[in-house]
Amino acid sequence: MKRYRGAIAGVLISIMLSGCGPQQIFSPQVVDGVDQNFDFMAWRMVPNAKAGKKVQLGGRILQAPQKDGLVSMVLTQLPIVEHPAYGPTDKERGRGEFLVYFNGKVPTNHLQPGNRVIAIGTTQNSAVVAIEDSQRSLPALTAQCLHIWNTGGKEIADFPNFGAGYQPLEEETYCAESR
Repeated sequence: MKRYRGAIAGVLISIMLSGCGPQQIFSPQVVDGVDQNFDFMAWRMVPNAKAGKKVQLGGRILQAPQKDGLVSMVLTQLPIVEHPAYGPTDKERGRGEFLVYFNGKVPTNHLQPGNRVIAIGTTQNSAVVAIEDSQRSLPALTAQCLHIWNTGGKEIADFPNFGAGYQPLEEETYCAESR
């Protein structure tokens, strides 16, 4: 009986501790090789010099048209935090816009302005995109995978995740289709 109590206690402790760390929304294979020291500001200033790096960036959708299975998202870069909730946060000022290309289908409600995104992919040369009727050159990223929170512009931490009568925050991970 004592042996079982120890095993049960060990399982309960590991379950409780697993809830303390950041969520693992991407598989280890997707995260493998991500540049942990990537400097967004340097990339923004000279995007073509940083092409070919595997990075993880967070942001808020400004616009995200989808055509023929290709999504072209313009995101305001936001820092990714672990607390009070995991994901991009608007509590700190964003540091600029960037473009994300994603080869795959994403439901329209997940592409609405204000939704939060974490993208893992490879940096590309800058690209010109129309934002509010003006042409802008932005650093670009081809995403391997995206994780999208359907926040409608609210903070992720503003959504309660338990209790009766609460609607949970809708979120989903999408990985690119190979062509």
